[in-house]
Amino acid sequence: MTTSESVDAPVRRTAKGSGAVLAILCTAQALDIMNLSSVNMALPEMARDWNASPEQLSWVVSAYSLMFAGFLMVAGRAADLYGRRRALLCGMVLFAAASAVVWSSHSLLLAVAARAVQGAGAAVTVSAALGLIGALWGEEPGRSRALGAFGAMGGVGLAFGLVVGGALVGSIGWRAMFAMNVLVVVALIAGVLVLIPADTPQDRARGHLDLPGAALVTVGLLGLSFALTQLGKNVADGAGWAVAAVAVAFLAGFVVWQRRAAQPLVPPTVWKRPNLAAALAVAVFMYAGWVGVNYFAALLLQNVLGFSPLTTGVAFLPLAIGGTLLPLVAGRLVPRVGTRRLMLFGLTCYTIGLALFSLVGPGANYWAVILPILVILIIGLSQTFVSANITALTGAGTDEQALAGAMFNTALQVGGGLGLAVLSTIAATAGGDVLAGYRAAFLTAAGISLAGLLTAAAGIRSPHSLNG
Repeated sequence: MTTSESVDAPVRRTAKGSGAVLAILCTAQALDIMNLSSVNMALPEMARDWNASPEQLSWVVSAYSLMFAGFLMVAGRAADLYGRRRALLCGMVLFAAASAVVWSSHSLLLAVAARAVQGAGAAVTVSAALGLIGALWGEEPGRSRALGAFGAMGGVGLAFGLVVGGALVGSIGWRAMFAMNVLVVVALIAGVLVLIPADTPQDRARGHLDLPGAALVTVGLLGLSFALTQLGKNVADGAGWAVAAVAVAFLAGFVVWQRRAAQPLVPPTVWKRPNLAAALAVAVFMYAGWVGVNYFAALLLQNVLGFSPLTTGVAFLPLAIGGTLLPLVAGRLVPRVGTRRLMLFGLTCYTIGLALFSLVGPGANYWAVILPILVILIIGLSQTFVSANITALTGAGTDEQALAGAMFNTALQVGGGLGLAVLSTIAATAGGDVLAGYRAAFLTAAGISLAGLLTAAAGIRSPHSLNG
């Protein structure tokens, strides 16, 4: 069984070998995602240096994640229009320059502003890198393996961000993290200039950037991400709900404008791909459960089972290892079993794992109970992530590769914020003791994953059925 319909994109392997190019793109992905989590280890030292409160310092984290989520769509379309290699270099330069500002900053306000710019640079880099993978690896099985490796590096970034951040902060100081960003990005830029051919007119989409559409979707996504972050902390936050309403209005305006724009940000041909909407929905459901279960599983282990923070981190090590290796396995399985079968298998495992977490109670043995559940979860997540990512990019034309990748990543970010807000509300209003709230959150997460499974079963079609 083949994975899906082939992508109409040229295969432009470089003379130096695509392995080196993939290594550059994957390293950029890992670095961008790592900066979502590594800075958490620096917050205590930052607080002392700037005499800042925890609420003020939270913006060092939020500024990056909000801009990352908000600029993905615009960054993806801009990369298709103006050149993916050019966009990749611009994103890297922006990321490195902002890192240098944080590194040398003696003001919390300046550091927060630079972190916002850094998040925007990461959005441009990730979108352009995904677009390059879609264009340079247009044939199977190389394309699935490349996307599997790219997805694995996202897992590496999230898993080892805390480890790298902790090591640098503990040995040199928090500024060393941002100095490392600059050094790594300079090396990556050199590799891009040497190994990736310059963009040609044939590599770029025709037309211009839809500025009104870009403004509407960016403000809408920024507002929605901010609102979900606030509501995840406190569901009764009136300001959060007000921002959410305004964000939804902007996104609705974006949808209306796309129907009228002469050259819309999201071309109408994008939505004609039969599996795209279902793949994006699966991404939302998948990450809604994942972000929530990470949060509540950590609370369960510490507040119910009595694990220390260090022991909890070690307990989640199987997720880090599995998140690194299993996407590579998924990339090799796709050409053999197909994206639809792999997605259904992954979502089934994922739903079961989330449901099993609701049964964990006091005295549960880690090796006999927790570890098997974690293994089931990471198997399900990795297979779902890779198959859904490939499905979202499948069928995208040569002028839509980066946009397709950006849409998938935007769905992940929105799903994560929405999931944490919903599950936090469920846990807080479940009644009973703390454990009852955790169990309600896990069951809700399992229900969200089940919705993703049903969406995939009904909405994802194999190439055979698509062709009649």
